[in-house]
Amino acid sequence: MKLSDRQIVAFVTVLVAVAQISISIYLPSMPALVEVFATEPSVVQLTVTVYMLGAAISQLIVGPLSDRFGRKPVLMVGLGVYIAASAAAMLAPTIEALIAARLVQSIGAMAGPVIGRAIVRDRFDRSRAALVMAWVGLALAISPALAPVLGAFVHQTVGWRANFGLLVAFGIFIAYMAWAHLEETNTQLQTGAGVRELAGNYWVLLKSPAFLSYGLTTGFVFGAMFAFLAEGPFLFINLMGYTPTGYAWFSAVTVGGFAAGTYVTSKMTLKWGIDSMIRIGLVPVLGAGALLVGLAYGAPMSAWAIIGPLTLMMFGMGLVVPNGFAGAISVHPEIAGTGSALIGFLQMGLAALATFVAPLMADGTQVPMMCTIAGFAGAAAGSYLLRRWQ
Repeated sequence: MKLSDRQIVAFVTVLVAVAQISISIYLPSMPALVEVFATEPSVVQLTVTVYMLGAAISQLIVGPLSDRFGRKPVLMVGLGVYIAASAAAMLAPTIEALIAARLVQSIGAMAGPVIGRAIVRDRFDRSRAALVMAWVGLALAISPALAPVLGAFVHQTVGWRANFGLLVAFGIFIAYMAWAHLEETNTQLQTGAGVRELAGNYWVLLKSPAFLSYGLTTGFVFGAMFAFLAEGPFLFINLMGYTPTGYAWFSAVTVGGFAAGTYVTSKMTLKWGIDSMIRIGLVPVLGAGALLVGLAYGAPMSAWAIIGPLTLMMFGMGLVVPNGFAGAISVHPEIAGTGSALIGFLQMGLAALATFVAPLMADGTQVPMMCTIAGFAGAAAGSYLLRRWQ
């Protein structure tokens, strides 16, 4: 049965959510894992960093393969890897085993968002793709914001391993849905393309100022959010004394900002255009970054002094991210899979950098995290302005 446009949007949203839920569902458990494995916080935080690195690199392979062999077969292989690695993480006896399982898990998980974005470009034109990515983009905020709430509940009720058991079940469900209902959407398979030709597609994109502007702007904004996801649990739980559930609910508040941003995107992109929406979205992103730094230096540490500006920043992300994705994969629609992979690489690579920098600078206050977030917000604006200057 061929999926309708609405069903395609719903399925792609689930595919995008796979990677995001896998990142954030166990974040409330991270302080406890320090004691479970008798290690340091910086070592536990590597479970996030290696995931982001693996996700970034794997996309460079998944995208061209989906252009060459089709979306569905590559997706099925990726989901199989994801399920196996999630099971390994659930059973990990040491922190080293957990880190290794997270690396492999990320490789399989990223088949979802890469192929999901390519499916959007296969089925919709440039303007409609931006609207679809606005709804899909909501999964980028809802899943990492609400997954910790579920993860905190499961952690306090059953234990941290059960969260990875949930990911196993989620992966099996998605794999079945894809096998039973998803039809191939790539009607222009590059059947004659070899490794050199597929690699050459990346060079085509890297030579495009438009693609780099969209990709870097989206990636830096995404990195700002992940600076909070990496350091936030330790800040809220260890320094401010909140429970894992309390931290999870504060994190969930920020989703309201992103939801509002994606709603504005869905209503105004056709009228104002992709580039105008990105410019408008960068204003609250920069403003929130400046506010975070100002409050970090000039006000006592408090949850709302962090969550309030972050919610404003997430509103700007709701304008920037969907339009940035749609703009990037539309630069060369004939290689949408490769374009989706490369923008995903920039997104996850810069997010990995943020998850490394924020803990590295940690000094027992909120200042390093706020400066990291503000720095990434400024880099996002600079990336977009660079294109305008060119």
